[in-house]
Amino acid sequence: MKEKPAAREDTRRNQMKIVLLVLSGEAIRARDALVECYPQAEMVEIPRARLESSAMTQRLSALRALRPDIFAVATERLAWQRGQNAFLLFGALAGARRTIILDAHGAQREETRARSLIASPTRLAREAAISAAAIRRGGQQLRRLELAIKRGEHLRTSPQQNLETDATTITYLRATPGPGTQMGGAASHINGFINAALELGAHISLVSNDQIAGLDEKRTPLKIIWPKPIGSTRAAFDIYNNLRFTHDAAQEIQEQPPDFIYQRYSRFSWAGVAASLRTGRPLFLEYNGSEVWVGRYWDRVGMLGLLERYERLNLAAATRVFVVSEVERQNLLRARVADEKIVVNPNGVDAERFQPHIGGERVRRELGIEGDETLVGFVGTFGPWHGVLALAEAIKLIPKDARVRFLLVGSGALRSEVERILREANVERRAIMTGAVEHERVPALLDACDVLASPHVPLEDGSEFFGSPTKLFEYMAMGKGIVASRLGQIGEVLADEETALLVEPGNALELSEAVMRLVNSQQLRERLGAAARREAIAKHTWTHNARRVLDAYRSWRK
Repeated sequence: MKEKPAAREDTRRNQMKIVLLVLSGEAIRARDALVECYPQAEMVEIPRARLESSAMTQRLSALRALRPDIFAVATERLAWQRGQNAFLLFGALAGARRTIILDAHGAQREETRARSLIASPTRLAREAAISAAAIRRGGQQLRRLELAIKRGEHLRTSPQQNLETDATTITYLRATPGPGTQMGGAASHINGFINAALELGAHISLVSNDQIAGLDEKRTPLKIIWPKPIGSTRAAFDIYNNLRFTHDAAQEIQEQPPDFIYQRYSRFSWAGVAASLRTGRPLFLEYNGSEVWVGRYWDRVGMLGLLERYERLNLAAATRVFVVSEVERQNLLRARVADEKIVVNPNGVDAERFQPHIGGERVRRELGIEGDETLVGFVGTFGPWHGVLALAEAIKLIPKDARVRFLLVGSGALRSEVERILREANVERRAIMTGAVEHERVPALLDACDVLASPHVPLEDGSEFFGSPTKLFEYMAMGKGIVASRLGQIGEVLADEETALLVEPGNALELSEAVMRLVNSQQLRERLGAAARREAIAKHTWTHNARRVLDAYRSWRK
Protein backbone atom coordinates (compact mmCIF):
# COMPACT_ATOMS: atom_id res chain seq x y z
CA MET A 1 0.00 0.00 0.00
CA LYS A 2 1.49 3.31 -1.11
CA GLU A 3 2.04 6.06 1.44
CA LYS A 4 -0.14 9.10 0.80
CA PRO A 5 1.66 12.37 -0.15
CA ALA A 6 0.40 14.09 3.01
CA ALA A 7 1.74 11.24 5.13
CA ARG A 8 5.11 11.40 3.38
CA GLU A 9 5.19 15.19 4.07
CA ASP A 10 4.39 14.55 7.75
CA THR A 11 7.22 11.98 7.92
CA ARG A 12 9.71 14.40 6.41
CA ARG A 13 8.57 17.09 8.82
CA ASN A 14 8.97 14.78 11.80
CA GLN A 15 12.48 13.81 10.67
CA MET A 16 13.65 17.38 10.28
CA LYS A 17 16.63 18.82 12.09
CA ILE A 18 16.35 22.40 13.30
CA VAL A 19 19.39 24.44 14.24
CA LEU A 20 18.40 27.39 16.44
CA LEU A 21 20.43 30.57 16.93
CA VAL A 22 19.13 32.85 19.69
CA LEU A 23 20.19 36.45 19.15
CA SER A 24 17.97 37.92 21.88
CA GLY A 25 14.76 37.11 23.68
CA GLU A 26 13.95 33.84 25.36
CA ALA A 27 15.35 30.60 23.92
CA ILE A 28 12.56 28.57 25.53
CA ARG A 29 9.86 30.62 23.78
CA ALA A 30 11.56 30.15 20.43
CA ARG A 31 11.92 26.41 21.02
CA ASP A 32 8.26 26.13 22.01
CA ALA A 33 7.13 27.95 18.86
CA LEU A 34 9.23 25.68 16.66
CA VAL A 35 8.11 22.52 18.46
CA GLU A 36 4.50 23.51 17.88
CA CYS A 37 5.14 23.55 14.11
CA TYR A 38 7.59 20.62 14.02
CA PRO A 39 6.74 18.45 17.04
CA GLN A 40 9.00 15.51 16.16
CA ALA A 41 11.95 17.46 14.73
CA GLU A 42 15.39 17.21 16.31
CA MET A 43 16.51 20.58 17.64
CA VAL A 44 20.07 21.78 18.23
CA GLU A 45 20.88 25.21 19.66
CA ILE A 46 24.07 26.85 18.43
CA PRO A 47 25.56 29.43 20.86
CA ARG A 48 25.63 32.99 19.62
CA ALA A 49 29.11 33.50 21.07
CA ARG A 50 30.40 30.58 19.02
CA LEU A 51 29.39 32.27 15.78
CA GLU A 52 30.39 35.80 16.77
CA SER A 53 33.91 34.76 17.73
CA SER A 54 34.75 33.17 14.38
CA ALA A 55 35.27 34.25 10.78
CA MET A 56 32.44 33.97 8.27
CA THR A 57 33.87 30.86 6.59
CA GLN A 58 34.18 29.20 9.99
CA ARG A 59 30.61 30.17 10.86
CA LEU A 60 29.34 28.61 7.66
CA SER A 61 31.37 25.47 8.24
CA ALA A 62 30.07 25.17 11.81
CA LEU A 63 26.47 25.46 10.71
CA ARG A 64 26.91 23.24 7.65
CA ALA A 65 28.48 20.52 9.81
CA LEU A 66 25.20 20.33 11.76
CA ARG A 67 23.33 19.54 8.53
CA PRO A 68 20.22 21.61 9.27
CA ASP A 69 16.96 21.18 7.44
CA ILE A 70 15.79 24.40 9.04
CA PHE A 71 17.96 27.26 10.27
CA ALA A 72 15.97 29.27 12.84
CA VAL A 73 16.99 32.66 14.21
CA ALA A 74 15.21 33.97 17.33
CA THR A 75 15.12 37.66 18.16
CA GLU A 76 13.19 39.84 20.59
CA ARG A 77 11.32 41.86 17.96
CA LEU A 78 11.39 41.30 14.21
CA ALA A 79 10.62 44.94 13.46
CA TRP A 80 14.06 46.07 14.61
CA GLN A 81 16.22 43.05 13.87
CA ARG A 82 18.77 44.20 11.33
CA GLY A 83 20.61 41.83 8.99
CA GLN A 84 17.58 39.69 8.17
CA ASN A 85 18.59 39.33 4.51
CA ALA A 86 22.06 38.24 5.56
CA PHE A 87 20.63 35.58 7.89
CA LEU A 88 18.41 34.22 5.12
CA LEU A 89 21.41 33.92 2.82
CA PHE A 90 23.56 32.46 5.60
CA GLY A 91 21.06 29.68 6.21
CA ALA A 92 20.77 28.95 2.50
CA LEU A 93 24.55 28.78 2.01
CA ALA A 94 24.81 26.44 5.00
CA GLY A 95 22.46 24.02 3.28
CA ALA A 96 19.24 24.63 5.22
CA ARG A 97 16.18 24.00 3.07
CA ARG A 98 14.35 26.74 4.90
CA THR A 99 15.33 29.67 7.14
CA ILE A 100 12.95 31.09 9.74
CA ILE A 101 13.41 34.33 11.67
CA LEU A 102 10.96 34.57 14.58
CA ASP A 103 10.44 36.89 17.52
CA ALA A 104 8.98 36.79 21.02
CA HIS A 105 5.76 38.47 19.87
CA GLY A 106 4.72 35.89 17.29
CA ALA A 107 6.04 37.66 14.20
CA GLN A 108 7.89 35.46 11.73
CA ARG A 109 9.72 35.66 8.41
CA GLU A 110 10.28 32.41 6.53
CA GLU A 111 11.92 31.64 3.22
CA THR A 112 13.07 28.64 1.19
CA ARG A 113 16.68 28.06 0.27
CA ALA A 114 16.02 28.57 -3.44
CA ARG A 115 14.27 31.87 -2.86
CA SER A 116 17.08 33.16 -0.63
CA LEU A 117 19.80 32.24 -3.12
CA ILE A 118 17.96 33.95 -5.98
CA ALA A 119 16.89 37.12 -4.16
CA SER A 120 19.78 37.78 -1.78
CA PRO A 121 22.29 39.46 -4.15
CA THR A 122 19.79 42.15 -5.14
CA ARG A 123 18.52 42.59 -1.58
CA LEU A 124 21.96 42.91 -0.05
CA ALA A 125 23.15 45.33 -2.73
CA ARG A 126 20.07 47.51 -2.17
CA GLU A 127 20.53 47.41 1.60
CA ALA A 128 24.21 48.36 1.26
CA ALA A 129 23.29 51.30 -0.97
CA ILE A 130 20.62 52.54 1.46
CA SER A 131 23.06 52.16 4.37
CA ALA A 132 25.79 54.11 2.59
CA ALA A 133 23.33 56.87 1.69
CA ALA A 134 22.09 57.06 5.28
CA ILE A 135 25.63 57.34 6.63
CA ARG A 136 26.43 60.12 4.12
CA ARG A 137 23.22 61.99 4.92
CA GLY A 138 23.78 61.48 8.63
CA GLY A 139 27.29 62.88 8.32
CA GLN A 140 25.98 65.99 6.57
CA GLN A 141 23.31 66.59 9.19
CA LEU A 142 25.78 65.94 12.00
CA ARG A 143 28.08 68.66 10.64
CA ARG A 144 25.17 71.10 10.43
CA LEU A 145 24.13 70.38 14.01
CA GLU A 146 27.71 70.64 15.28
CA LEU A 147 28.02 74.03 13.59
CA ALA A 148 24.73 75.19 15.10
CA ILE A 149 25.91 74.24 18.58
CA LYS A 150 29.28 75.87 17.98
CA ARG A 151 27.46 79.11 17.05
CA GLY A 152 25.55 78.85 20.32
CA GLU A 153 22.09 78.41 18.81
CA HIS A 154 21.18 76.01 21.61
CA LEU A 155 21.72 78.82 24.11
CA ARG A 156 18.81 80.75 22.61
CA THR A 157 16.27 78.43 24.18
CA SER A 158 13.92 80.21 26.55
CA PRO A 159 11.01 79.29 28.81
CA GLN A 160 7.46 79.82 27.65
CA GLN A 161 5.74 82.88 29.03
CA ASN A 162 2.92 83.16 31.61
CA LEU A 163 3.30 79.65 32.95
CA GLU A 164 3.32 80.46 36.66
CA THR A 165 0.03 78.62 37.25
CA ASP A 166 0.29 76.02 34.49
CA ALA A 167 1.54 72.47 34.83
CA THR A 168 4.96 71.74 33.36
CA THR A 169 4.68 70.01 29.98
CA ILE A 170 7.32 67.50 28.92
CA THR A 171 7.91 65.52 25.76
CA TYR A 172 9.87 62.36 26.57
CA LEU A 173 11.98 60.88 23.77
CA ARG A 174 13.05 57.24 23.82
CA ALA A 175 14.95 56.66 20.63
CA THR A 176 16.87 53.41 20.18
CA PRO A 177 15.42 49.93 20.78
CA GLY A 178 17.49 46.94 21.75
CA PRO A 179 17.26 43.52 23.39
CA GLY A 180 15.88 43.72 26.91
CA THR A 181 14.73 47.33 26.67
CA GLN A 182 11.00 46.54 26.72
CA MET A 183 11.29 45.00 30.16
CA GLY A 184 13.83 45.30 32.93
CA GLY A 185 15.66 48.35 34.23
CA ALA A 186 15.09 50.60 31.20
CA ALA A 187 11.32 50.16 31.26
CA SER A 188 11.31 50.54 35.06
CA HIS A 189 13.20 53.80 34.78
CA ILE A 190 10.91 55.20 32.08
CA ASN A 191 7.70 54.23 33.90
CA GLY A 192 9.06 55.26 37.27
CA PHE A 193 10.00 58.75 36.15
CA ILE A 194 6.83 59.32 34.11
CA ASN A 195 4.42 58.10 36.80
CA ALA A 196 6.15 60.13 39.50
CA ALA A 197 6.26 63.28 37.36
CA LEU A 198 2.55 62.90 36.61
CA GLU A 199 1.82 62.64 40.34
CA LEU A 200 3.82 65.83 40.84
CA GLY A 201 1.52 67.61 38.38
CA ALA A 202 3.47 67.47 35.12
CA HIS A 203 1.90 66.67 31.75
CA ILE A 204 3.92 64.19 29.68
CA SER A 205 3.72 62.84 26.16
CA LEU A 206 6.04 60.08 24.98
CA VAL A 207 7.60 59.57 21.56
CA SER A 208 9.21 56.15 21.21
CA ASN A 209 10.20 53.65 18.55
CA ASP A 210 8.90 50.67 20.49
CA GLN A 211 6.31 49.69 23.07
CA ILE A 212 7.16 50.42 26.70
CA ALA A 213 6.18 47.55 28.98
CA GLY A 214 3.87 48.72 31.76
CA LEU A 215 3.15 52.18 30.33
CA ASP A 216 -0.36 53.50 31.06
CA GLU A 217 -1.22 55.08 27.71
CA LYS A 218 -4.43 56.55 29.13
CA ARG A 219 -2.30 58.85 31.28
CA THR A 220 0.65 59.27 28.90
CA PRO A 221 -0.08 59.79 25.19
CA LEU A 222 2.29 57.60 23.17
CA LYS A 223 3.42 58.01 19.58
CA ILE A 224 5.46 55.13 18.17
CA ILE A 225 7.78 55.71 15.25
CA TRP A 226 8.58 52.12 14.32
CA PRO A 227 12.10 51.43 13.05
CA LYS A 228 12.78 49.55 9.84
CA PRO A 229 15.12 46.52 9.84
CA ILE A 230 17.47 48.14 7.32
CA GLY A 231 21.21 48.43 7.78
CA SER A 232 24.16 46.45 6.48
CA THR A 233 25.92 47.07 9.81
CA ARG A 234 24.70 47.80 13.33
CA ALA A 235 25.85 51.40 13.07
CA ALA A 236 24.12 51.80 9.71
CA PHE A 237 20.87 50.47 11.20
CA ASP A 238 21.03 52.99 14.05
CA ILE A 239 21.94 55.92 11.80
CA TYR A 240 19.24 55.11 9.23
CA ASN A 241 16.56 54.86 11.91
CA ASN A 242 17.86 57.94 13.76
CA LEU A 243 17.20 59.98 10.62
CA ARG A 244 13.65 58.60 10.37
CA PHE A 245 12.94 59.00 14.07
CA THR A 246 14.36 62.53 14.25
CA HIS A 247 12.29 63.71 11.29
CA ASP A 248 8.99 62.47 12.72
CA ALA A 249 9.73 63.25 16.38
CA ALA A 250 10.88 66.83 15.68
CA GLN A 251 7.76 67.41 13.61
CA GLU A 252 5.59 66.04 16.43
CA ILE A 253 7.27 68.33 18.97
CA GLN A 254 7.10 71.38 16.72
CA GLU A 255 3.33 71.02 16.38
CA GLN A 256 2.88 71.27 20.16
CA PRO A 257 6.10 72.47 21.85
CA PRO A 258 6.48 71.40 25.51
CA ASP A 259 8.19 73.34 28.27
CA PHE A 260 11.19 71.07 27.80
CA ILE A 261 12.32 67.99 25.92
CA TYR A 262 13.53 65.09 28.02
CA GLN A 263 15.52 62.46 26.12
CA ARG A 264 16.89 59.18 27.35
CA TYR A 265 20.28 59.35 25.62
CA SER A 266 20.85 56.53 23.18
CA ARG A 267 23.32 55.39 20.57
CA PHE A 268 23.59 57.34 17.30
CA SER A 269 20.64 59.58 18.18
CA TRP A 270 20.28 63.36 18.04
CA ALA A 271 16.48 63.65 17.96
CA GLY A 272 16.38 65.81 21.08
CA VAL A 273 19.09 68.11 19.79
CA ALA A 274 17.29 68.68 16.49
CA ALA A 275 13.92 69.22 18.19
CA SER A 276 15.44 71.65 20.68
CA LEU A 277 17.08 73.75 17.97
CA ARG A 278 13.90 73.76 15.90
CA THR A 279 11.50 74.71 18.71
CA GLY A 280 13.66 76.79 21.04
CA ARG A 281 12.80 74.47 23.92
CA PRO A 282 15.59 73.23 26.20
CA LEU A 283 16.91 69.68 26.01
CA PHE A 284 17.19 67.82 29.31
CA LEU A 285 19.32 64.75 28.69
CA GLU A 286 19.11 61.60 30.79
CA TYR A 287 22.62 60.20 30.42
CA ASN A 288 23.01 56.69 31.84
CA GLY A 289 26.56 56.23 30.59
CA SER A 290 28.79 56.57 27.56
CA GLU A 291 27.60 54.66 24.50
CA VAL A 292 31.17 54.91 23.19
CA TRP A 293 32.34 52.97 26.25
CA VAL A 294 29.54 50.42 25.77
CA GLY A 295 30.41 50.08 22.09
CA ARG A 296 34.05 49.50 22.89
CA TYR A 297 33.68 46.96 25.69
CA TRP A 298 30.21 45.38 25.67
CA ASP A 299 28.26 45.86 22.50
CA ARG A 300 30.67 46.18 19.62
CA VAL A 301 28.74 48.44 17.33
CA GLY A 302 31.56 49.85 15.18
CA MET A 303 32.15 53.41 13.88
CA LEU A 304 33.19 54.55 17.37
CA GLY A 305 34.79 57.75 16.10
CA LEU A 306 31.47 58.84 14.60
CA LEU A 307 29.58 57.69 17.70
CA GLU A 308 31.85 59.85 19.84
CA ARG A 309 30.85 62.90 17.80
CA TYR A 310 27.16 62.08 18.33
CA GLU A 311 27.82 61.81 22.06
CA ARG A 312 29.67 65.11 22.26
CA LEU A 313 26.88 66.78 20.30
CA ASN A 314 24.21 65.62 22.76
CA LEU A 315 26.22 66.66 25.80
CA ALA A 316 27.03 70.07 24.34
CA ALA A 317 23.45 70.79 23.24
CA ALA A 318 21.77 69.75 26.49
CA THR A 319 20.69 72.47 28.92
CA ARG A 320 20.91 69.95 31.77
CA VAL A 321 22.47 66.47 31.87
CA PHE A 322 21.11 64.01 34.45
CA VAL A 323 23.47 61.22 35.52
CA VAL A 324 22.71 58.34 37.85
CA SER A 325 25.87 58.47 39.96
CA GLU A 326 28.66 60.70 41.22
CA VAL A 327 31.12 58.53 39.29
CA GLU A 328 29.39 59.43 36.03
CA ARG A 329 29.39 63.09 37.02
CA GLN A 330 33.16 62.93 37.42
CA ASN A 331 33.44 61.22 34.02
CA LEU A 332 31.56 64.11 32.42
CA LEU A 333 33.67 66.71 34.19
CA ARG A 334 36.76 65.03 32.74
CA ALA A 335 35.04 65.22 29.34
CA ARG A 336 34.76 69.01 29.91
CA VAL A 337 31.03 69.15 30.41
CA ALA A 338 30.23 72.24 32.49
CA ASP A 339 29.64 71.44 36.15
CA GLU A 340 26.53 73.61 36.36
CA LYS A 341 24.85 71.52 33.65
CA ILE A 342 25.22 68.21 35.51
CA VAL A 343 22.63 66.91 37.98
CA VAL A 344 23.22 63.64 39.86
CA ASN A 345 19.88 61.83 39.85
CA PRO A 346 20.03 58.18 40.97
CA ASN A 347 17.43 55.64 40.00
CA GLY A 348 14.57 54.89 42.36
CA VAL A 349 11.64 52.68 43.23
CA ASP A 350 7.87 52.81 43.52
CA ALA A 351 7.64 51.83 47.18
CA GLU A 352 3.91 51.13 46.93
CA ARG A 353 4.32 48.56 44.17
CA PHE A 354 7.43 47.09 45.76
CA GLN A 355 6.57 46.24 49.34
CA PRO A 356 6.33 43.15 51.54
CA HIS A 357 3.34 40.79 51.53
CA ILE A 358 2.15 41.29 47.95
CA GLY A 359 1.83 37.75 46.67
CA GLY A 360 4.98 36.00 47.75
CA GLU A 361 3.25 33.11 49.48
CA ARG A 362 1.29 32.27 46.33
CA VAL A 363 4.48 32.37 44.24
CA ARG A 364 6.25 30.05 46.70
CA ARG A 365 3.44 27.53 46.35
CA GLU A 366 3.56 27.77 42.57
CA LEU A 367 7.32 27.23 42.59
CA GLY A 368 7.08 24.31 45.00
CA ILE A 369 9.20 25.93 47.72
CA GLU A 370 8.92 23.99 50.98
CA GLY A 371 8.19 25.75 54.25
CA ASP A 372 11.66 25.04 55.65
CA GLU A 373 13.49 26.16 52.50
CA THR A 374 15.09 29.59 52.20
CA LEU A 375 14.70 31.21 48.79
CA VAL A 376 17.45 33.50 47.50
CA GLY A 377 16.43 35.78 44.62
CA PHE A 378 18.20 37.57 41.79
CA VAL A 379 16.50 39.82 39.22
CA GLY A 380 18.40 41.35 36.34
CA THR A 381 20.06 41.01 32.98
CA PHE A 382 22.41 38.08 32.51
CA GLY A 383 25.01 40.49 31.21
CA PRO A 384 28.63 41.48 31.81
CA TRP A 385 28.33 43.57 34.97
CA HIS A 386 25.38 42.01 36.83
CA GLY A 387 27.61 39.32 38.33
CA VAL A 388 25.59 36.27 37.32
CA LEU A 389 28.70 34.14 36.81
CA ALA A 390 29.93 34.98 40.32
CA LEU A 391 26.47 34.09 41.61
CA ALA A 392 26.57 30.75 39.80
CA GLU A 393 29.95 30.01 41.38
CA ALA A 394 28.56 30.96 44.79
CA ILE A 395 25.63 28.58 44.33
CA LYS A 396 28.17 25.78 43.84
CA LEU A 397 29.68 26.61 47.26
CA ILE A 398 26.44 26.43 49.24
CA PRO A 399 26.60 23.40 51.59
CA LYS A 400 25.00 20.34 50.06
CA ASP A 401 22.68 19.79 53.00
CA ALA A 402 21.49 23.41 53.19
CA ARG A 403 17.77 23.86 52.53
CA VAL A 404 18.38 26.72 50.09
CA ARG A 405 16.95 27.37 46.64
CA PHE A 406 17.76 30.18 44.19
CA LEU A 407 15.28 32.06 42.02
CA LEU A 408 17.04 33.63 39.02
CA VAL A 409 14.78 36.02 37.10
CA GLY A 410 15.93 37.45 33.78
CA SER A 411 17.80 36.56 30.67
CA GLY A 412 20.74 37.67 28.58
CA ALA A 413 23.92 36.63 26.84
CA LEU A 414 25.40 34.84 29.87
CA ARG A 415 22.39 32.71 30.73
CA SER A 416 23.70 29.63 28.91
CA GLU A 417 27.02 29.99 30.72
CA VAL A 418 25.23 30.14 34.09
CA GLU A 419 23.30 27.00 33.17
CA ARG A 420 26.54 25.25 32.16
CA ILE A 421 28.25 26.12 35.48
CA LEU A 422 25.32 24.81 37.51
CA ARG A 423 24.91 21.70 35.36
CA GLU A 424 28.58 20.70 35.54
CA ALA A 425 28.52 21.13 39.32
CA ASN A 426 25.35 19.02 39.47
CA VAL A 427 23.47 21.77 41.33
CA GLU A 428 21.10 22.89 38.57
CA ARG A 429 18.11 21.63 40.59
CA ARG A 430 18.94 24.19 43.24
CA ALA A 431 18.20 27.05 40.82
CA ILE A 432 14.83 28.04 39.35
CA MET A 433 15.33 30.09 36.19
CA THR A 434 12.24 31.96 35.01
CA GLY A 435 13.68 33.78 32.02
CA ALA A 436 12.53 37.34 31.33
CA VAL A 437 9.20 38.23 32.93
CA GLU A 438 6.82 41.18 32.74
CA HIS A 439 7.77 43.84 35.25
CA GLU A 440 4.33 43.59 36.84
CA ARG A 441 5.30 40.12 38.10
CA VAL A 442 8.58 41.17 39.67
CA PRO A 443 7.27 42.46 43.04
CA ALA A 444 5.54 39.16 43.85
CA LEU A 445 8.60 37.18 42.78
CA LEU A 446 10.81 39.27 45.05
CA ASP A 447 8.27 38.94 47.86
CA ALA A 448 8.57 35.16 47.57
CA CYS A 449 12.25 35.38 48.46
CA ASP A 450 13.87 35.54 51.88
CA VAL A 451 17.22 36.89 50.65
CA LEU A 452 18.00 39.05 47.61
CA ALA A 453 21.36 39.13 45.82
CA SER A 454 22.99 41.97 43.88
CA PRO A 455 26.37 40.45 42.94
CA HIS A 456 27.62 43.14 40.52
CA VAL A 457 31.22 42.93 39.32
CA PRO A 458 33.78 45.59 38.27
CA LEU A 459 33.87 46.86 34.71
CA GLU A 460 36.22 44.84 32.55
CA ASP A 461 38.41 47.77 31.46
CA GLY A 462 39.09 48.81 35.06
CA SER A 463 36.85 51.88 34.90
CA GLU A 464 35.10 52.91 38.08
CA PHE A 465 31.61 51.40 38.32
CA PHE A 466 29.18 54.09 37.13
CA GLY A 467 25.83 52.29 37.35
CA SER A 468 22.78 52.86 39.52
CA PRO A 469 21.05 49.46 39.44
CA THR A 470 17.27 49.79 39.51
CA LYS A 471 16.95 46.43 41.22
CA LEU A 472 19.02 47.72 44.16
CA PHE A 473 16.22 50.12 45.16
CA GLU A 474 13.52 47.55 44.40
CA TYR A 475 15.30 45.08 46.70
CA MET A 476 15.48 47.69 49.45
CA ALA A 477 11.77 48.49 49.22
CA MET A 478 10.87 44.79 49.59
CA GLY A 479 12.23 44.72 53.15
CA LYS A 480 14.30 41.57 52.59
CA GLY A 481 17.82 40.66 53.64
CA ILE A 482 20.21 41.85 50.91
CA VAL A 483 23.66 40.62 49.89
CA ALA A 484 25.38 43.04 47.53
CA SER A 485 28.76 43.92 46.09
CA ARG A 486 30.70 46.75 47.69
CA LEU A 487 30.92 48.55 44.38
CA GLY A 488 30.31 52.13 43.24
CA GLN A 489 26.94 53.57 44.16
CA ILE A 490 25.81 50.20 45.58
CA GLY A 491 28.36 50.57 48.38
CA GLU A 492 27.30 54.18 48.96
CA VAL A 493 23.55 53.53 49.16
CA LEU A 494 23.79 50.38 51.27
CA ALA A 495 25.55 50.31 54.65
CA ASP A 496 27.27 47.07 55.61
CA GLU A 497 25.63 45.34 58.59
CA GLU A 498 22.99 48.12 58.70
CA THR A 499 20.90 47.80 55.54
CA ALA A 500 22.70 44.89 53.84
CA LEU A 501 25.69 42.59 53.88
CA LEU A 502 28.36 43.87 51.49
CA VAL A 503 30.94 41.59 49.90
CA GLU A 504 33.99 41.92 47.69
CA PRO A 505 32.81 42.14 44.06
CA GLY A 506 33.33 38.89 42.16
CA ASN A 507 34.31 36.92 45.28
CA ALA A 508 32.09 33.84 45.10
CA LEU A 509 33.24 32.52 48.48
CA GLU A 510 32.36 35.77 50.32
CA LEU A 511 29.08 35.86 48.46
CA SER A 512 28.13 32.33 49.45
CA GLU A 513 29.15 32.90 53.07
CA ALA A 514 27.06 36.10 53.29
CA VAL A 515 24.09 34.29 51.79
CA MET A 516 24.42 31.55 54.40
CA ARG A 517 24.61 34.11 57.22
CA LEU A 518 21.23 35.43 56.17
CA VAL A 519 19.86 31.94 55.54
CA ASN A 520 20.75 30.97 59.09
CA SER A 521 19.39 34.08 60.80
CA GLN A 522 15.81 35.23 60.28
CA GLN A 523 16.42 37.95 62.87
CA LEU A 524 19.32 39.40 60.82
CA ARG A 525 17.24 39.28 57.64
CA GLU A 526 14.37 41.12 59.26
CA ARG A 527 16.58 43.78 60.88
CA LEU A 528 18.49 44.57 57.68
CA GLY A 529 15.36 44.41 55.53
CA ALA A 530 13.35 46.80 57.68
CA ALA A 531 16.21 49.31 57.72
CA ALA A 532 16.66 49.05 53.95
CA ARG A 533 12.98 49.74 53.29
CA ARG A 534 13.01 52.79 55.57
CA GLU A 535 16.03 54.11 53.67
CA ALA A 536 14.40 53.50 50.28
CA ILE A 537 11.24 55.38 51.24
CA ALA A 538 13.16 58.26 52.78
CA LYS A 539 15.64 58.84 49.95
CA HIS A 540 15.25 56.65 46.89
CA THR A 541 11.78 56.75 45.35
CA TRP A 542 10.94 57.73 41.77
CA THR A 543 9.27 60.79 43.28
CA HIS A 544 12.71 61.95 44.45
CA ASN A 545 14.05 61.30 40.94
CA ALA A 546 11.26 63.17 39.11
CA ARG A 547 11.30 66.07 41.56
CA ARG A 548 15.00 66.69 40.89
CA VAL A 549 14.23 66.96 37.15
CA LEU A 550 11.30 69.34 37.68
CA ASP A 551 13.28 71.40 40.18
CA ALA A 552 16.12 71.68 37.68
CA TYR A 553 13.70 73.06 35.09
CA ARG A 554 12.19 75.58 37.50
CA SER A 555 15.66 76.67 38.62
CA TRP A 556 16.73 77.17 34.98
CA ARG A 557 13.53 79.08 34.16
CA LYS A 558 14.08 81.73 36.84
